[in-house]
Amino acid sequence: MVASSLVGKLLVLAGGVVNVPKGGPRAVSAYVVLSAGAQSRVFRVRGGAHAPSVEELPSATTLDIKHFQVELQEDLQPALDELRTQGHPAHVEPARPEWVTAFVREHLKSTEGVDVE
Repeated sequence: MVASSLVGKLLVLAGGVVNVPKGGPRAVSAYVVLSAGAQSRVFRVRGGAHAPSVEELPSATTLDIKHFQVELQEDLQPALDELRTQGHPAHVEPARPEWVTAFVREHLKSTEGVDVE
């Protein structure tokens, strides 16, 4: 049995979802930091809202919130355009932090066996 330990806290730096009224979120893009002092790490969450990919960014990543917001818009625009072309009144809204961090929490638990807040 592998024992896990609590290693830090997850915080959303920037995040957005493409949402369809009465249809829920369709796509997500977010940047999440695992705040753990000198061992802090940054993750990017993006893709379909039900199973997005989670990737860790290089340790030398500059935390530029404005840059992250521009990338969010670029990530979400194709899904937004596609849904609008199909006649859905889709829009981009901020991602709920607890929802986005759940994807990173699950990723860390399954790949490294660690628990985070």
